[in-house]
Amino acid sequence: MFDLNAIAPLETERLLLRGWRDADAAPFAAMMAQPDVARFLTADQRPQDPAAAWRTLSAFVGHWALRGYGLFVVEEKATGAFVGRAGLWNPEGWAGLELGWGLDRRYWGRGYATEAARAAARWAFEALRPERLISLIHVDNAASQNVAMRLGEKPGVATLHAGMPHVIWAVTKTDWLKANPPP
Repeated sequence: MFDLNAIAPLETERLLLRGWRDADAAPFAAMMAQPDVARFLTADQRPQDPAAAWRTLSAFVGHWALRGYGLFVVEEKATGAFVGRAGLWNPEGWAGLELGWGLDRRYWGRGYATEAARAAARWAFEALRPERLISLIHVDNAASQNVAMRLGEKPGVATLHAGMPHVIWAVTKTDWLKANPPP
């Protein structure tokens, strides 16, 4: 049986990235019920009800169990508040090892997405040693495009994902290290 408590947390100046807990279901469902959040995180661009959000969370937990890596919960260290999720995603048939992020609307504009994604990418390049990471970003998602640029990712191939126009942003390990030197 996979133990979510065995996921080593990642810490940044303001955030804790950790494994999922049952108590995360309610704040995750609240986040996924927000239209601005769901617009770029759900296949139909619509808010999720609590049951659909629970199934999404279950997929994240299953990804950890099957792949040994996945999306972390992002928690604000100062308050313990659920901020969102960030980490790696690569289900069967995916375009590559994706660095992804998604935050509760209340935490937008604070630099948390960049901070969390940077920590997850650093962990990925050190622990998993991929040659590159990708991020599938909807063409209208300017905020995520800005995060990707801050991380050193560059836009590449246009693609349809869940029937919607996306661009595959990517960064090689070499370019990542240039843009994000070790602390």
